[in-house]
Amino acid sequence: MAGLTLDTAGALAAARELGATGWAAAELLLAIRIGMAEGAAASRDGETS
Repeated sequence: MAGLTLDTAGALAAARELGATGWAAAELLLAIRIGMAEGAAASRDGETS
């Protein structure tokens, strides 16, 4: 995931606004990071959404 950044504090605040706490918030942040990595990989492979 080189070159990808996630505003963790902002993402956590958004997760809390959506009602996620504890592990649910952590899982949401992980899902966002995985999605970012998959999107970057797809871009490198020439795929389009």
